[in-house]
Amino acid sequence: MGAEPAGPAPSPPASALAELEQAAAAVSGPELAREYGELLAGDPRVLLREGGPRHLTASAIVIDLCGDHVALVWHRKGRFWVQPGGHLEAGETSFEQAARREVVEEIGISGLQRIGDGPAMLHRHALDAAFGRCSEHWDVQYLLRAPAPAAELPLTVSEESAEVRWVPWPLRGAGPERESSALPEGTVPDLAGTLEELALYLARWTC
Repeated sequence: MGAEPAGPAPSPPASALAELEQAAAAVSGPELAREYGELLAGDPRVLLREGGPRHLTASAIVIDLCGDHVALVWHRKGRFWVQPGGHLEAGETSFEQAARREVVEEIGISGLQRIGDGPAMLHRHALDAAFGRCSEHWDVQYLLRAPAPAAELPLTVSEESAEVRWVPWPLRGAGPERESSALPEGTVPDLAGTLEELALYLARWTC
């Protein structure tokens, strides 16, 4: 007997596709948002880690109430400082919800305000052998504001993050540019560039 005909391919979650459409207004631009949408529409399995070596993830650049500090975590596996984030879990269909969950799990903060109408940045990056079968993350990044100044909002460590800290991110002169020189040694190399672009994005939504 011949093989059973394959069933119809699963449809990508409408909520995830809608968030990627919103990412056209992110600092990464509409072309990258289109590529992300095409990736998900072409194979909805990439929403999860099990979707293959290249898949989608979600993270958040978390700033304090005044915007003068950024929260970073020390990634045990990668051995670098980075923003909180990670893979979507089974049943999750929203990048923003996944990013918020990761923030609660990794630094213990909830009640965050989203800056902007959707994702603030889309960022693709290759991974080394420390990440096993994961070879490339297509990360959907949100800019989220905490409900209090850094001095009043201690961060908590997690199993994935051995250390967590608020890092100063002050205005450069009168702004809107901000200074990233306080990023600790071992920060992922591209985070400084991301923060440089997000400083202008933050000013666009808060002025």
